[in-house]
Amino acid sequence: MEAKSLNQQKTVQTSIAENNSTINSYDEKANYDNLVFFQLAILFLTLVAGLIGNGLVVGVVISNRQMRTRTNLFLTQLAITGIGVCLFCIPFMIVTLLKHGWVFGKPLCQFNGFVVPFWFASSIFTLTAISIHKYFSIVKPLKMIITQRRSLMIILVVWVSALACSIGPIFGWTKIVYKSSSNMCGPRFPRSALDISHTVFLISVVYTIPILAMILLYWRIIEAVKLHCKRIRDTAIIDDRGILAQKKIIITLLFVLAAFVACWTPFFAYGILTLFADASQIPQHFLRFAYICGFLYSVCNPIIIGARNPRFRRGFKELITFQRIRRPSLSPHGAASSPQSLSDRRPSADYLAEKRCSVWFLSSQNSLLRLEPELPQRRRNLRWIETYL
Repeated sequence: MEAKSLNQQKTVQTSIAENNSTINSYDEKANYDNLVFFQLAILFLTLVAGLIGNGLVVGVVISNRQMRTRTNLFLTQLAITGIGVCLFCIPFMIVTLLKHGWVFGKPLCQFNGFVVPFWFASSIFTLTAISIHKYFSIVKPLKMIITQRRSLMIILVVWVSALACSIGPIFGWTKIVYKSSSNMCGPRFPRSALDISHTVFLISVVYTIPILAMILLYWRIIEAVKLHCKRIRDTAIIDDRGILAQKKIIITLLFVLAAFVACWTPFFAYGILTLFADASQIPQHFLRFAYICGFLYSVCNPIIIGARNPRFRRGFKELITFQRIRRPSLSPHGAASSPQSLSDRRPSADYLAEKRCSVWFLSSQNSLLRLEPELPQRRRNLRWIETYL
C-alpha cells in the first residue's frame, strides 16, 4: 500500500515537471517568435524606406542640373550604396528569418557573403572621399584639385577599392558559410591564421584607418573654418553667407559620418570579439543585431540630407507630388516675364549660398582684405571658384 502511494506521488511529480518544462519551452518559443516578428518589421520598414529615400536623393540630383555639385555627386554615390543594400542584402535576411534557414543554395550564399562587405566598403570609402574633397575645397580653396571629372574618377576608384577589399573570400582567403545566428552568409568564425588575417584586414583597412583619416581631416577643416570666421569678423567687409553655407554643409556631413559610425560599429565590434573570444561566449543574437543596425544606415542618409538641405527637401516634395522640378537660371535674360515667373527662375538663397565661395578666396589672402578696386584677373578667379564649388 505504501509502495503504491509512493509510486503515485512520483508519477504526479514527474507529470508536474514535464508540464513545467513544456510551459517553459512554450514561453521561450513565444519570446523567440516575438523577437523574430520585431526584427522582420524593422527589416521591412528599412527596405521600403531605404528604397524610397535613396531613390529620391538620386532622382533629385538627376532631375536638377543645378544640384550636380561635387558634394552631391558623392552623396548620390552613398544613395546608390543604400539602394544596393536594400536590394541585395535585406531580402536574404527576411527570407531566411521566414524560412528558418538558408534556402538559396551555395552560389547565392557566396554572393551574399560578398555583397555585405562590398556595400560597406563602398560607403566608408565614399565618406572618406567626401572628407578629402571638403578638405581641399576649404583648407586649400585656391587649388582646384578635385574637379567634376576627377570626382567621377574618385567614385570609380571607390568601386574598385571596395571590390578589391571584399573579393578575398571568393579566392580562398577565408571561407564563406551560412551563420544561423545572423541568418546571413559571411566569413566563418576565425579558426586559422588565414581567417584571422582576413578579419584583421577588414577591421583595420576597411574601418579603423578610414575613420581615423576622416577624424583628422574634419579636425583640419573645422580649424580652417574658425580661422576664416575670425578673419571675416576682423575685417567686416566680406559677405558671410558663403561661409555660413559651408559650415552648414560640414555639419551635415558630420551627421552622416556619425550615423555611419553608430550603425556599423556593432558589426566590427563582433569582428573584434571573434579574435579574442569563442563563439559560445558571444551572445546568440548579437551578430543579427549588428547586421540590422548596419542596414539601418541606408535609411539615415536620406533623412539627414532632407532635414539639413532645403534644396533636397524641396526636390523630394516635387518628386513625390509629380511636379516639375524648377531649375533656377543664373542669368534670366531675354523676353520680358511676369514677376512670378522671374521669381521661379531666380536661384534660391540657399542655392546661391551653396555656390558662393568667394569668401574663401578673399579671407585666405591677407593682401586682398583691403577696399581696393578688383582687378579683371581677380574677378575671373572669383567667378571660377563660385562656379566650381
